[in-house]
Amino acid sequence: MNKVILISLLAFITISCKQNKKDDLVEVLDCSSVKTGTFKYANEAYGEWIITRTDSTSIETSPSTEMKIYSTVNWISDCEYELHIEDVDKNDNMNVVNETLRVVITDVTDYGYKCISYTNDGPEEFEMIRI
Repeated sequence: MNKVILISLLAFITISCKQNKKDDLVEVLDCSSVKTGTFKYANEAYGEWIITRTDSTSIETSPSTEMKIYSTVNWISDCEYELHIEDVDKNDNMNVVNETLRVVITDVTDYGYKCISYTNDGPEEFEMIRI
């Protein structure tokens, strides 16, 4: 009986410590420096898209195709926002209009940020560089 109580107590303490560290990390992360600005994808496999984001809008531009994606930005918290795709200026890409992407910023660096984007296809990790 004592072993069961001891194991339960140790499990509770371990879970509590992990939760506190997670909460501390969220409090320390300040995303205000990357809420607005001009960014590009660190991974060149995603092309040369340039993202210009204000507090409430985002315009993604492909210099090679001159295509633009217009979105509204809804900040859920300091480090989480939703992109509501409003318009695409190339008619053959209209299937993305009205889609919503949820983005969670997971790290802020001197040169940009890392995030996870949640779409209908599942989560995908990105690194964005301020330009």
